[in-house]
Formats: sequence, structure tokens, C-alpha cells
Amino acid sequence: MIRPLLVGVHPGQHPDIVQRAAGFAHALGTTVVCVWVDVGPVPDDGGGEQRLKAELDRALHGTGVAWTLVVAGDGDVARQLDEAAVSHDAAIVVVGAHRAGADGWRNEALGGSVAGRLSHLQHRPVVVLPVLPAPAEGEPDED
Repeated sequence: MIRPLLVGVHPGQHPDIVQRAAGFAHALGTTVVCVWVDVGPVPDDGGGEQRLKAELDRALHGTGVAWTLVVAGDGDVARQLDEAAVSHDAAIVVVGAHRAGADGWRNEALGGSVAGRLSHLQHRPVVVLPVLPAPAEGEPDED
């Protein structure tokens, strides 16, 4: 079996990112390690982790890919994802192109994009996935 695929996740993230990462993992015959770096001003009391587990369970249900959730320490997202990729010996690291909202703005303002910084830290492939637009009303989902 190939080493796991690591994907950066966070509560409220569009499920498209983790679903496409699972598609890559399925094609490669490997598992997915979902890593959340809590960048909130107040450390998570467990509620965010439970919400994220439920979101991931819904998003990954039926993909046939085994997955786990790792909550990394707070701090620099790129550095935490880099450390997780090393500790899990990930074959590939997958991240979304942009984190919406205040957290995304803060990350950009304080040091550039996570994907850009991660690509300079890693010695393994980093795949950056744009979030696909939601289907227009009346259009069928591509499931």
C-alpha cells in the first residue's frame, strides 16, 4: 500500500476538497489522514472537533476510503501540516486553494498562502485544489 494522503481540513470547509482528496486516495489505493490546525483565538473545547468529525463522516461516506482525523497543535498552519506530513510519512499533501473568512484573511496577511508556504517546506508533492462552485439552482449535483 502507498503511504497515506494527507489533507488539510477545518470545520465548515466545503466538502468538495476532502471528497476530491478521497478520490485521489482511492485511485492510489491508500488512506486519508485529515489534519485540522485550530487557528481560532480560543482553543477548541472539543465542539469544533466533533463538528468536523461529523462533517467529514458525511463527506466521506460511501467513498470506500479509510480516514482518520488528527488535530494538530495551534500555530502556523503550513508548519503544522508540514510536521503532520512528516510524522505520517504522507505520500502527497492536499490543501484547498483559499480558506474563506477571517481565518483566511489573517493567514494571508501574516505570511502568505498556506499552500505557497507549504510547497516551500515540503519534500513531497503538494496538490492545491480550488473549491468548485456550487451548482446553480436547478442544475443536478455531479454525484
